[in-house]
Amino acid sequence: MNQSVQFGAGNIGRGFIGHLLWESNYRIVFVEAYSDLVKLLNSRSSYPLRLLEKNGQEKNVTINNLVAYQTEEKNNISKAIAASSIIFTAVGVKNLPAIAPLVADGIQLRLKKNPIPMNILLCENLKDAPQFFKNEVNNHLNTEGKQFLQEKVGFVGTVVARMVPVMDKRFGVDDPLFIVAEAYHKLPYDATAVKGVFPEISGLKPVQNFSSEVDKKLFIHNLGHATLAYFGYLKGYEYIHQAIADEEIKNLLDDVLNETSTSILRKYPDLDRVEVNEFVEDLKERFLNPLLMDTVYRVGRDPIRKLGEDDRIIGGIALCQSQKMFPAAIIKVAGVALNYDYDKDADALKLLNMIKEEGIEKVIQKLCGLDPENAIGEGIIRSYHQFRERFRK
Repeated sequence: MNQSVQFGAGNIGRGFIGHLLWESNYRIVFVEAYSDLVKLLNSRSSYPLRLLEKNGQEKNVTINNLVAYQTEEKNNISKAIAASSIIFTAVGVKNLPAIAPLVADGIQLRLKKNPIPMNILLCENLKDAPQFFKNEVNNHLNTEGKQFLQEKVGFVGTVVARMVPVMDKRFGVDDPLFIVAEAYHKLPYDATAVKGVFPEISGLKPVQNFSSEVDKKLFIHNLGHATLAYFGYLKGYEYIHQAIADEEIKNLLDDVLNETSTSILRKYPDLDRVEVNEFVEDLKERFLNPLLMDTVYRVGRDPIRKLGEDDRIIGGIALCQSQKMFPAAIIKVAGVALNYDYDKDADALKLLNMIKEEGIEKVIQKLCGLDPENAIGEGIIRSYHQFRERFRK
């Protein structure tokens, strides 16, 4: 039986990758920092997963054939890496350096015991995650290990688009291992980064032009999600499916997705226009799914990061500009996002204080990397004030 190591047993690890591996009859080795979660997984050797379809149907499955190791169990982790067909990470970018020594130890053992190519799939929210993690792992290898890494270890980017909401009592199940996820089943990966023979795993989709998949995720999915979250919050909605059902918000979303999808098709002329349009329409259907009960607060969290010049909103503006498309709708979204002041989000409160202390013009310049006096900067500032006057009187 094939085996895979999954670093991270959180929402994506259990709610997406674990599901795909279970469907493919893999033995799953979870590596997790939280000891209580490790103990629970090992005591039951399974966990419940509820999949939510776009049509409103639910499917409950039990993911089994698994073992979990706490990150301190270095020998067990090394042995698992040496014997596995494929490795996944879903730990969060800031935690990648912490697991790099564990992966390096596993590579050193694999070199001795099972020196065949292996691939590490990075399910992380960072464009350059594969190269970043490769560098981190390389720092912990000896000369022989470094050579093996260069020749036989693939660090492979992925685009994670399955939505997994934060668990709480609203789903009616009192079980710390219970997890809910939408049934979206595709995990695109960078086929050009693969080393050796790639194993057959349910849902994994090889992509040659991986940059186009990254842009679709960031500037269609993530930017669309942000539009619903920030505008939905200002209008008093709690859930994403409520926000998209609002005609005004839906119209802005349509305009945003038209701007970004048109720009992406111009940037990547080899893409199939029908497929991109189907991707957009399918995404809007997924956002409408009331069973997900995905909150605007979860989707909108960390607004400072999401307003950064390389992230979804300002990056979407830059994408449109590069393709001679004026981003009128995204400019509105930037103004909405700058009004996000949810009092339980520390980042939102920090943003609010930055604007109070420095002024919106300075924040546009420092945070977004924009000139507050050009057409884009002036448009965002105008949008910010319009939404502030309307919703924060």
